[in-house]
This record gives sequence, structure tokens and C-alpha cells, in this order.
Amino acid sequence: MYEPKAEQPAVKVPFLVRVSISDLNIRKGSGTDYSRIQFCPVGVYTIVEVKAGQGSKAGWGRLKSGIGWISLDFVKRV
Repeated sequence: MYEPKAEQPAVKVPFLVRVSISDLNIRKGSGTDYSRIQFCPVGVYTIVEVKAGQGSKAGWGRLKSGIGWISLDFVKRV
């Protein structure tokens, strides 16, 4: 049986985001169903991939460093 894939946000990558909160989780994958790796320090980061996932309306961004994914609901694009 065919199951359609979840729609991916149409976003050009890479792009920069500013993290202004001190308790933003970095996760192993694109959703709250993935475990937390650590908190993301305040600063500017490069997002290299965007995916839809549980727990984020704006999608999840994969950090250029490769450490993991952050919710784009809590960042500002710069």
C-alpha cells in the first residue's frame, strides 16, 4: 500500500539562524521523538538541511557541524 511522505518545507539551504535562548535542545534527529544530545548555546548557526518532524511547526534544521537537529520554531533567520 502506498503511503505519501510528509511534506518537506520548501527552504533553500544553507542559511543562517540566530539562537537567542539558552535551553534549545539539539536532537539526534528531526523531531521530539529523537533523544536530546545537549543544549544549543546562544549564537549564530548554519542550517544545511530542513525536514518536517514531530514537535515543530517550522520544521527541523540540521546543524552544519553535524552534531544534530534544532527546532526552527525557536530561532530567527539572519
